[in-house]
Amino acid sequence: MFEFIFGSYILLFPVLLIAAQILPFIYKEVVINLRATIQVSLIVYSFFLIRQLIGLYQLTRLFKMNHTEREYFGTSMVEMLLIIILPFLFVNKKIRNGYFVGLILWFVLSYAQMQKGLIFLGGGIFFVNAILFYLSLLTAIYALLWLLKKSATNFNL
Repeated sequence: MFEFIFGSYILLFPVLLIAAQILPFIYKEVVINLRATIQVSLIVYSFFLIRQLIGLYQLTRLFKMNHTEREYFGTSMVEMLLIIILPFLFVNKKIRNGYFVGLILWFVLSYAQMQKGLIFLGGGIFFVNAILFYLSLLTAIYALLWLLKKSATNFNL
């Protein structure tokens, strides 16, 4: 299910980036907020990857595997560290509303996806569960960002 966050960012980010430039001013704020929401959702994906790396490390220690250069999830360790670290920059409001870090992360994720092949989302009930999970995650993050914005304006922060 967490792979759906990864795939949806690759698909939605360019669409929202173009929509922010093309749409009229009244819709621009909604598109920017939605883009910020999908960028913050990548923090959840980063926590998932951190847990996966801890599990792989525990597995290599359990089976006493060789600790030579190896690739995790079809990406190199540099790409994996970028995929894990860059989403945490979206906590800053200026970076979250900007384009630069989001574009860098989109290129890194797209390159990692090209190495792995197509996104496998499964079929049937898994796909429905993944969509519902992602929509509820986006709703929760959007509500959190809205509450943070409202509290900052109410308390003059």
